[in-house]
Amino acid sequence: MLVIAMVGVLIDPVHDKRQFTAFLFVRQDLVVAIGIALLVRFGLVPGHAASSGWTAALAKRPMLVVLGLLLLCWAGRYCLLANYDLTRDEQMAHFDATIFRTGRLYWPIASSWRSMADALNQFFILPIADRQAWMSAYLPVNAAARALLAILGNEGLTSPLFTAIGALALWRIAVRLWPDDAGARGVALLLYAGSSQVIIQGMTAHAMAAHLALNLLWLALFLRGGAWSRAGAILIGFLATGLHQPLFHPLFVLPFLIALLAQRRWHPALVYGAAYTAIGLFWLSWPHLAATWAGGPMQVISATGDRLDYADRILAMLRELSPVSLWLMAMNLLRFVTWQHLLALPLAAAGVGLAWRAQLVRPLLVGILLHIAVVGVLLAFQGHGWGYRYLHGVIGNLCLLGAQGWHSLCGRWPGRRLWLWSNAATFLLLFPLHAWMAARLTLPYAQLSTAIDHLPADIVVVDEGAVAFGSDLVVNRADLSNRPIRLMAGSVTLAQMVNLCRTRSIAFVGADKLAPIRQIINARPGDEAHFRALQAHCATMKATPP
Repeated sequence: MLVIAMVGVLIDPVHDKRQFTAFLFVRQDLVVAIGIALLVRFGLVPGHAASSGWTAALAKRPMLVVLGLLLLCWAGRYCLLANYDLTRDEQMAHFDATIFRTGRLYWPIASSWRSMADALNQFFILPIADRQAWMSAYLPVNAAARALLAILGNEGLTSPLFTAIGALALWRIAVRLWPDDAGARGVALLLYAGSSQVIIQGMTAHAMAAHLALNLLWLALFLRGGAWSRAGAILIGFLATGLHQPLFHPLFVLPFLIALLAQRRWHPALVYGAAYTAIGLFWLSWPHLAATWAGGPMQVISATGDRLDYADRILAMLRELSPVSLWLMAMNLLRFVTWQHLLALPLAAAGVGLAWRAQLVRPLLVGILLHIAVVGVLLAFQGHGWGYRYLHGVIGNLCLLGAQGWHSLCGRWPGRRLWLWSNAATFLLLFPLHAWMAARLTLPYAQLSTAIDHLPADIVVVDEGAVAFGSDLVVNRADLSNRPIRLMAGSVTLAQMVNLCRTRSIAFVGADKLAPIRQIINARPGDEAHFRALQAHCATMKATPP
């Protein structure tokens, strides 16, 4: 993977924002990936059995890990990431949650703004009629959970709470699988808590923490068996499929349903199969249902390229498939590995190699491989992500395989010294390094967004092409009550600019004011001619006497 990734870096421009994966690989993951490769090459030496005393003691006090993760993710949301939604995905979760809190599924766009709806930022908004309503293109469960926590007092607790629930569910699964091996149960918790991806994604508004938690809750109920547990698993499956995209949870579940068929357990296989057919049909039809409720008729494709129908979206992704996906996935997988506990990969490999016939090993492995194959074909480019977020829902699989590896090795590996130093390096070196990386990338956007909020103007026009992900700075409330209202310069016509300048106070945020972002991500800027023309027209209007 390192060779493929480095070849990709050499043949493509790293600084281009469209190659953001390469940018992150070179600046954040390369050195750690080489370190793990060396660890795997020279560290697989049998030694004195690792002491499982403190590891087993941890397994007997799982709430220490659960509560620790809850507090760390919640505090990190505010202290590390400045309570800022960096990506459009996160912004949409908060945007929808704000609408849901009012008891609505959508929000009407004022008729006076519909002609400028694209400038308000319509990325990941369902293309409904003539832009008559705001409605996210994402499924609603993640946003609904955030709305519920907002009503209860703190929306920022949503992902930390899901992260904590995931740890507790993982422990319950480990107790069922290894009732007589407290060391294996402790390893599962340590691999989970030692994942920088788990912790830092747990500070964001992404749906990934919820995917991981609900997948592990589903598996705990699935393993428990019985009618009530089966009903609970189906309910969890309904919620997990509707979190934000309908694909991830069914990919996690599919190998376990295939295992039921292989074991000739026809009744539960039939029940789960029928339930997931209904669940899939409901959530696949959600965009059409939601658009109809919002007052359609519906457009098939929006001006920003968003599709209404999932079949259209998948076909569009398949048309973009190219050999570039190979090296993108190499870097994605390296990023995934480097944001986990240092021993997660070798322990999981041991679990697969030494216990192939053990309960759940094959379904857990196939779930990971299915995710890799499907996202590699459909959407190799993840954009922003702390770790590789498209595999976030199967981190539990990796932790359980790692615990199985520990159990199967029976103390032959890792040795005491390797186990101790690997944990120390993971928690005291790797996680602080990743936390610093996340803050360094987030804070310039957060600070600029705050500065825009304090500009003395009715409207701010942002030159979104001047920096990487500049359009993510253009976020407004659904009711447009925020001041100043933010517009994307690239979607404002000269005529519209003239009309706005006649009646509103206007501020412009161009490349000079966006320089702090350029210092972090030196992406190739777009053409500034249109932005300069907007400024010139507005200045002419102000200079012309009424």
